[in-house]
Amino acid sequence: MTITETSQIGIAILSLNGTLDALSAPDFRNNRSVIDPEKSVVIDMENLDFIDSSGIGAIVGASRQKRQPVGGIILSCMNDRVRKVFEITNAQKLFHIFDDTIAAVDFAATRQSARA
Repeated sequence: MTITETSQIGIAILSLNGTLDALSAPDFRNNRSVIDPEKSVVIDMENLDFIDSSGIGAIVGASRQKRQPVGGIILSCMNDRVRKVFEITNAQKLFHIFDDTIAAVDFAATRQSARA
């Protein structure tokens, strides 16, 4: 899996490409924006081909490490395969999920500014 990181208005955007599983989850967990408890992160899943329970666990774990209300994990652009795994595991209830990355970034920025 490759992680491409960009930033918009102080929000980190991680675009995941490939497979998020037991082999690639450590790379995700060690990403500097994921580690930073103050940083809001939008995870763009448009090019994520597959996710397993280890991948979901990595995202849930990262979310728990964020200092609420400042930091947070927001998901965007889930394809049908990834969405199905989130629904089967009920993990979709743990996150704000957007069909559009720009909307997810706007939501994160609004949330961040409202609490600053």
